[in-house]
Amino acid sequence: MANFKGHALPGSFFLLFGLWWSVKYPLQYLSQKVNKKSHRIHCFQRLDAIEGGIKIIFALIGMLAEQFVPDGPHLYLYSGENRDWVKLMNWQHTTMYLFYGLSGVVDVFTYVSEVVPRGLDRLMLSVAVFVEGCLFYYHVLHRPMLDQHIHSLLLIAIFSGACSTMLEVFLRDNIVLELFRASVTIVQGTWFWQIGVVLFQPWGGPIWDEKDHSNIMFLTMCFFWHWAATVAILAINYTLVYCCIQRGRRGIREPYIGLGVQQASPMPTSFLSSALRGTFFFIFGLWWSVRYPLKYLRQKANAESQPSYGVQRVEVFEGAVKAFFALAGILAEQFVPAGPRLQLYSPKTHSWMELTHWHYTTMYLFFLLSGIVDVVSHSPLKLPLGLDRLLLSVALFIEGLLFCFHDYSDAALDDHLHSLLAMAIFAGALCALLEVFLRDHIILETFRTSSFLLQGSWLWQIGFVLCPPWGGPGWDETDRSNFTFLTMCFCWHYAGALAVLAANSAASRCCNESCQLKFRDIDVELDCGMCIRKGNKSSSGALLPESTSDDK
Repeated sequence: MANFKGHALPGSFFLLFGLWWSVKYPLQYLSQKVNKKSHRIHCFQRLDAIEGGIKIIFALIGMLAEQFVPDGPHLYLYSGENRDWVKLMNWQHTTMYLFYGLSGVVDVFTYVSEVVPRGLDRLMLSVAVFVEGCLFYYHVLHRPMLDQHIHSLLLIAIFSGACSTMLEVFLRDNIVLELFRASVTIVQGTWFWQIGVVLFQPWGGPIWDEKDHSNIMFLTMCFFWHWAATVAILAINYTLVYCCIQRGRRGIREPYIGLGVQQASPMPTSFLSSALRGTFFFIFGLWWSVRYPLKYLRQKANAESQPSYGVQRVEVFEGAVKAFFALAGILAEQFVPAGPRLQLYSPKTHSWMELTHWHYTTMYLFFLLSGIVDVVSHSPLKLPLGLDRLLLSVALFIEGLLFCFHDYSDAALDDHLHSLLAMAIFAGALCALLEVFLRDHIILETFRTSSFLLQGSWLWQIGFVLCPPWGGPGWDETDRSNFTFLTMCFCWHYAGALAVLAANSAASRCCNESCQLKFRDIDVELDCGMCIRKGNKSSSGALLPESTSDDK
């Protein structure tokens, strides 16, 4: 249905399932961690079957609504009289609901029959989400720019959910993947409502200008605000479930958890602003280039399987510093003299207020969430292992998307500089995502460190190119040789980052070996002293019946 109700209906379905999963999976994870009981596992399996039944009901409601609304196709696919297709948009939505209905059927059969292979329910759900993404991808071709963009943002959540659910086929009951699936489902639900509000204006108001690029920039930010709110919902629900379980444990020895059925300004050319952002990334890259090699060498020497208390304290301190830097960045972007000062829209001029500053505020917001998760990961809340790396990956991914969808106008050189930066950002995001499953992998940690060093130095380079701090002629944007040089220069920056990484790794190795030698010398001296003392005691015991007070 090409109206507000047609978007609000599937949005409500996704939102309900996402909210339910944000409670169910933390409850399942924490209750099984506290007390592994077979009847609890059976209870959650029954819930999966009930979920499948509800999914079937929702899918049938959706198909009937798409087919039998007053302007629906009423099960007619082709009109012989007009020699034309009948309401293909409704048929596309019907196809989407059909696959979710099949997913519900497989959920029920997985519980009823033991013949069904384990993981088939997740595979069918992944196929349903993938089909939804393909349908929407070809659904908005040849549409206006605003319509295309707002649906293309939805594709990010859809295909992310499809990939995550596919991984669950092989990594069953992985709490990080389950929470990620819950988050993208909530984002789908809220964004369907956002699409309906933007395109159809259910409560009246001015129509959105489909040719204004400022609206594109705002909707990109708004999509990530939806995601930030989703992360907050997940955190709140996880905390509430944890508190309920802890209260139940205190109340009775063996708890039972009952389960009920102005025009956008171009990219800022201030050297200082670019340098400050670069410094943020460069400091973290330098610190990691020392910390990770040192941690690897010490773990190799001591053969420790679990991180020590000192390592945990360092990670908590890192998270606090990250949150502090991000909060400082948010305040700087909002309250600089030319900043928006928390005002997003001007009713006087009927235009957005300094969307560039809001872009960077959104970027810092997700790094702030990443820092908070780093700190809370080592608290008594018992957050799933790997959630800190997942939030860091999401923060980097969002940073890259914000740079990709920014309005560079006709500044081709500006666009080229930031497209090179996006390569480092997405490489770091992919690496951090792999660390969710390959924890404490020195190769991945080293590569992430190099991407942060590259981001930091390249942001400084962007400041030098776009706004030379010491004056001088500007760079000619029509000269293609400048583009060639900057591409080479980007590779030189990466070579420099690798050199810094190698030097710091070598210095960490030397420091580690010198510390080990000193401790060995102390151990040898102590051992020799103990041997001499024992020899004196034995000889004095043989010659004298008692030792004097001086000998003692």
